[in-house]
Amino acid sequence: MVVLAYIRVSTDEQVEKGNSLTEQKERIEAYCKAMGWDDPIFFIEDGYSAKSMNRPELTSMLEIVKENKGGRVITTKLDRLSRKLFDILSLNNFFAKYKFHYVSATEGFDTSTPAGMLVLQMLGMVAEFERERNSERVRENMYSIAKNKPGKIITRPCFGYDIVDGKLIINLDEALPIRRAAMDLLAGTPSRSIIGEWNAQGILTKEGNEWQDKTFRELFQRDTLVGDFVYNKTSRQGDKVIKNDPSLWIEEKNTHDAILDRETFSKLQELFRGRKSVGKHMSNDTYLLSGLVYCGHCASKMNGKKNISYSKKLDRQNIHYQYLCDGYLKKSKCFHHYVKRDEIEELVINRIKEVSEAAPGTLKLVIAKPQVQKIDKESIESKLAKLDKKMQKQIDAYNDDLITAEDLKAATQRVTKEREALKKLLESSQEEQVSKQKEELKRKTRSAIKDILTGDRITAKQSIRQLIDRIEIKDSSQVSIVWRA
Repeated sequence: MVVLAYIRVSTDEQVEKGNSLTEQKERIEAYCKAMGWDDPIFFIEDGYSAKSMNRPELTSMLEIVKENKGGRVITTKLDRLSRKLFDILSLNNFFAKYKFHYVSATEGFDTSTPAGMLVLQMLGMVAEFERERNSERVRENMYSIAKNKPGKIITRPCFGYDIVDGKLIINLDEALPIRRAAMDLLAGTPSRSIIGEWNAQGILTKEGNEWQDKTFRELFQRDTLVGDFVYNKTSRQGDKVIKNDPSLWIEEKNTHDAILDRETFSKLQELFRGRKSVGKHMSNDTYLLSGLVYCGHCASKMNGKKNISYSKKLDRQNIHYQYLCDGYLKKSKCFHHYVKRDEIEELVINRIKEVSEAAPGTLKLVIAKPQVQKIDKESIESKLAKLDKKMQKQIDAYNDDLITAEDLKAATQRVTKEREALKKLLESSQEEQVSKQKEELKRKTRSAIKDILTGDRITAKQSIRQLIDRIEIKDSSQVSIVWRA
């Protein structure tokens, strides 16, 4: 009978709780010997949390389970396998599929029996409840500190800072590369070039790791760099990190010395937003509109395509740059059509100039609905629902003689005022919103047109992305531009 033993520690557990690999291994060996089983095959996971199933040794063990025709999987405790009930039950369903039974050496149960399966589910529920409760207490404690004790540092310092006597202090060895990189980014240097230089120079993250695109971008989007402290900006849902509604953020301005001035920081955010839509193609200046051009027939992207022909008469190669329908090229769901690169790029740049020079009220534009508009509406509706619940609680408290009539009246006036303000936001006219969007677009085009006309195609490419959401081409000649507000 095959016996697969899985042992795991995370760094904190090994230091604080003594859940060492050696201790787990000895306990499992003794258990298997006492049960008269074969010597176990060990899968040793060092430094991995049980919050995620993405663990290399666990994956290897599951592959061995699939290759055999029955056996046992053993750990010292249930939480070595996972801390989530859903994951525990999923793993046990997987084991059962391949005729394996799960055994906990310390907690003394075996899923080959109905009683063992019942105990497994009960322990899993308790373990998950305790973990979630502990996480909730930690979040509540940190939230309270951030809200009631301004200036108190409750997180690790980001790159560029150290914590000295409970305060964020600039680390010059880290701050100087940040300032140089900010200037290089705004001058058009691709982020991956700077990342390569930092790694080559041995400039590492606070955790001692080499820089990657994700960690580099996150650094330059942190409010810490301009001297502000923002807590509760993100939260975790399972294995994903999501951005919280801005109404839940706790913001403190000028809590420490800044590495970057606010104007530079703001420009960097615009730069990253513009680059986000093109990713790896951002540093390629061959096609200014890559990632923006779409086929008006099949809605596929029209990607840059270079064609080379040979002229016998002139005895030379001719190079043709085009945007070709991807639906035709890769998916065979459209027909062969293209637009010449230079013609469409010239048309788009001229259109941007027209928008920047247009008189007020004369713009007839199609503007993309920003994603935040939907999020804001949902947020306002959620706040209105909360106000209704809040008012109902006040009424219930009055009925139970917990508050006076005066208290109820004051609460009613306060809630009514908040509700009216929120409803006013929802009821603002669409025409007014569109008018504001057009004026904002005009301001942005005026600001960007100089960069677009400088001759630096990388700079122009970045600026265009901040103004245009998509460009639709129909019959290789009909051009429709959807603008960003």
